[in-house]
Amino acid sequence: MASLITFVSAKQRGASLLEFAVSVAVIGVLMGLLLQRIWYYQGEAEQKAVQMTVANVRTALEIKVAEAKLPGRSIDLTILAEENPFNLLKDKPVNYAGELFSPTDSDIGAGNWCFDRTNKSVIYLLNNRNSFEDAQSKRLKFKVKLFRLPHSPAKPSGTPELESVAFEQVKDEPS
Repeated sequence: MASLITFVSAKQRGASLLEFAVSVAVIGVLMGLLLQRIWYYQGEAEQKAVQMTVANVRTALEIKVAEAKLPGRSIDLTILAEENPFNLLKDKPVNYAGELFSPTDSDIGAGNWCFDRTNKSVIYLLNNRNSFEDAQSKRLKFKVKLFRLPHSPAKPSGTPELESVAFEQVKDEPS
Protein backbone atom coordinates (compact mmCIF):
# COMPACT_ATOMS: atom_id res chain seq x y z
CA MET A 1 0.00 0.00 0.00
CA ALA A 2 2.87 2.39 0.77
CA SER A 3 4.36 1.88 -2.69
CA LEU A 4 1.03 2.75 -4.29
CA ILE A 5 0.88 6.06 -2.35
CA THR A 6 4.44 6.92 -3.39
CA PHE A 7 3.62 6.20 -7.05
CA VAL A 8 0.49 8.41 -6.98
CA SER A 9 2.22 11.32 -5.26
CA ALA A 10 5.09 11.18 -7.80
CA LYS A 11 2.55 11.43 -10.65
CA GLN A 12 0.75 14.36 -9.09
CA ARG A 13 3.82 16.58 -8.89
CA GLY A 14 3.15 18.05 -12.38
CA ALA A 15 5.31 18.60 -15.44
CA SER A 16 9.05 18.71 -15.27
CA LEU A 17 11.03 21.78 -16.26
CA LEU A 18 12.06 20.09 -19.52
CA GLU A 19 8.45 19.32 -20.47
CA PHE A 20 7.47 22.89 -19.69
CA ALA A 21 10.31 24.30 -21.82
CA VAL A 22 9.40 22.06 -24.76
CA SER A 23 5.73 23.05 -24.60
CA VAL A 24 6.64 26.77 -24.43
CA ALA A 25 8.95 26.36 -27.46
CA VAL A 26 6.23 24.58 -29.48
CA ILE A 27 3.66 27.26 -28.58
CA GLY A 28 6.19 29.98 -29.53
CA VAL A 29 6.83 28.43 -32.94
CA LEU A 30 3.10 28.05 -33.60
CA MET A 31 2.45 31.68 -32.57
CA GLY A 32 5.25 32.87 -34.88
CA LEU A 33 3.73 30.98 -37.80
CA LEU A 34 0.28 32.35 -36.98
CA LEU A 35 1.55 35.94 -36.85
CA GLN A 36 3.41 35.49 -40.13
CA ARG A 37 0.21 34.29 -41.85
CA ILE A 38 -1.84 37.11 -40.31
CA TRP A 39 0.62 39.73 -41.64
CA TYR A 40 0.59 38.05 -45.05
CA TYR A 41 -3.21 38.09 -45.24
CA GLN A 42 -3.35 41.69 -44.02
CA GLY A 43 -1.05 42.69 -46.88
CA GLU A 44 -3.13 40.72 -49.36
CA ALA A 45 -6.34 42.33 -48.07
CA GLU A 46 -4.84 45.81 -48.40
CA GLN A 47 -3.70 45.10 -51.95
CA LYS A 48 -7.12 43.79 -52.99
CA ALA A 49 -8.91 46.73 -51.34
CA VAL A 50 -6.74 49.21 -53.26
CA GLN A 51 -7.30 47.34 -56.52
CA MET A 52 -11.06 47.31 -55.91
CA THR A 53 -11.19 51.04 -55.20
CA VAL A 54 -9.15 51.81 -58.32
CA ALA A 55 -11.45 49.55 -60.38
CA ASN A 56 -14.53 51.35 -58.99
CA VAL A 57 -13.11 54.76 -59.92
CA ARG A 58 -12.19 53.54 -63.41
CA THR A 59 -15.70 52.16 -63.91
CA ALA A 60 -17.27 55.45 -62.77
CA LEU A 61 -15.05 57.34 -65.21
CA GLU A 62 -15.97 54.99 -68.06
CA ILE A 63 -19.66 55.53 -67.32
CA LYS A 64 -19.15 59.31 -67.40
CA VAL A 65 -17.31 59.07 -70.74
CA ALA A 66 -20.09 56.86 -72.15
CA GLU A 67 -22.67 59.42 -71.02
CA ALA A 68 -20.70 62.16 -72.78
CA LYS A 69 -20.82 60.23 -76.05
CA LEU A 70 -24.61 59.86 -76.01
CA PRO A 71 -26.48 61.90 -78.61
CA GLY A 72 -27.53 65.29 -77.31
CA ARG A 73 -25.01 65.26 -74.46
CA SER A 74 -22.16 67.71 -74.29
CA ILE A 75 -20.00 66.91 -71.28
CA ASP A 76 -16.53 68.45 -71.36
CA LEU A 77 -14.20 65.60 -70.44
CA THR A 78 -11.43 68.00 -69.46
CA ILE A 79 -13.45 68.69 -66.30
CA LEU A 80 -12.98 65.04 -65.26
CA ALA A 81 -9.20 65.53 -65.14
CA GLU A 82 -9.66 68.47 -62.76
CA GLU A 83 -12.33 67.09 -60.42
CA ASN A 84 -12.07 64.64 -57.55
CA PRO A 85 -12.84 61.21 -59.08
CA PHE A 86 -14.25 60.01 -55.74
CA ASN A 87 -17.16 62.41 -56.32
CA LEU A 88 -18.26 60.12 -59.17
CA LEU A 89 -18.75 57.20 -56.78
CA LYS A 90 -22.12 56.58 -55.16
CA ASP A 91 -20.40 55.74 -51.86
CA LYS A 92 -16.89 56.93 -51.05
CA PRO A 93 -14.55 54.38 -49.45
CA VAL A 94 -14.77 54.15 -45.67
CA ASN A 95 -11.07 55.03 -45.46
CA TYR A 96 -11.41 58.25 -47.49
CA ALA A 97 -9.80 61.18 -45.64
CA GLY A 98 -11.25 63.88 -47.92
CA GLU A 99 -9.84 66.64 -50.11
CA LEU A 100 -6.60 68.14 -48.82
CA PHE A 101 -3.99 70.64 -50.03
CA SER A 102 -0.47 69.13 -50.24
CA PRO A 103 -1.18 66.52 -47.55
CA THR A 104 1.53 65.05 -45.37
CA ASP A 105 1.52 61.40 -44.36
CA SER A 106 0.15 62.33 -40.94
CA ASP A 107 -2.70 64.30 -42.59
CA ILE A 108 -3.74 61.25 -44.61
CA GLY A 109 -3.13 58.46 -42.10
CA ALA A 110 -1.89 54.97 -42.94
CA GLY A 111 -4.35 52.93 -44.98
CA ASN A 112 -6.38 55.96 -46.13
CA TRP A 113 -7.22 57.66 -49.43
CA CYS A 114 -7.30 61.39 -50.08
CA PHE A 115 -7.59 63.78 -53.01
CA ASP A 116 -4.70 66.23 -53.27
CA ARG A 117 -6.28 69.45 -54.53
CA THR A 118 -2.84 70.96 -55.24
CA ASN A 119 -1.92 68.62 -58.09
CA LYS A 120 -5.33 66.99 -58.74
CA SER A 121 -4.23 63.51 -57.75
CA VAL A 122 -5.58 60.71 -55.59
CA ILE A 123 -3.20 59.39 -52.94
CA TYR A 124 -3.30 56.15 -50.98
CA LEU A 125 -0.95 55.87 -48.00
CA LEU A 126 0.13 52.28 -47.54
CA ASN A 127 -0.31 50.49 -44.25
CA ASN A 128 2.28 47.93 -45.20
CA ARG A 129 4.82 48.63 -47.95
CA ASN A 130 5.29 44.87 -48.39
CA SER A 131 1.74 44.67 -49.80
CA PHE A 132 3.03 46.14 -53.06
CA GLU A 133 6.40 44.79 -54.18
CA ASP A 134 6.90 47.58 -56.72
CA ALA A 135 6.03 50.42 -54.33
CA GLN A 136 8.90 52.91 -54.29
CA SER A 137 7.41 54.93 -51.44
CA LYS A 138 4.65 54.61 -48.88
CA ARG A 139 2.31 56.55 -51.19
CA LEU A 140 0.46 55.29 -54.22
CA LYS A 141 -0.55 58.18 -56.45
CA PHE A 142 -3.19 58.14 -59.20
CA LYS A 143 -4.37 60.76 -61.68
CA VAL A 144 -7.19 61.12 -64.15
CA LYS A 145 -5.63 61.74 -67.55
CA LEU A 146 -7.37 63.03 -70.65
CA PHE A 147 -6.48 61.44 -73.97
CA ARG A 148 -7.26 62.93 -77.36
CA LEU A 149 -6.82 60.88 -80.47
CA PRO A 150 -4.91 62.70 -83.21
CA HIS A 151 -7.03 64.44 -85.81
CA SER A 152 -7.06 62.50 -89.05
CA PRO A 153 -6.75 64.54 -92.27
CA ALA A 154 -9.26 62.18 -93.93
CA LYS A 155 -11.88 62.96 -91.31
CA PRO A 156 -14.59 65.48 -92.24
CA SER A 157 -14.13 68.87 -90.62
CA GLY A 158 -17.37 68.78 -88.60
CA THR A 159 -16.54 65.48 -86.84
CA PRO A 160 -15.80 65.91 -83.14
CA GLU A 161 -12.44 64.85 -81.71
CA LEU A 162 -12.36 61.51 -79.93
CA GLU A 163 -11.58 61.97 -76.27
CA SER A 164 -11.27 59.54 -73.42
CA VAL A 165 -9.99 59.48 -69.88
CA ALA A 166 -7.92 57.03 -67.87
CA PHE A 167 -7.25 56.64 -64.17
CA GLU A 168 -3.55 55.78 -63.99
CA GLN A 169 -0.96 55.30 -61.33
CA VAL A 170 1.77 57.93 -61.57
CA LYS A 171 5.18 58.10 -60.00
CA ASP A 172 5.24 59.94 -56.70
CA GLU A 173 8.20 62.00 -55.63
CA PRO A 174 9.31 60.73 -52.20
CA SER A 175 8.24 63.13 -49.46
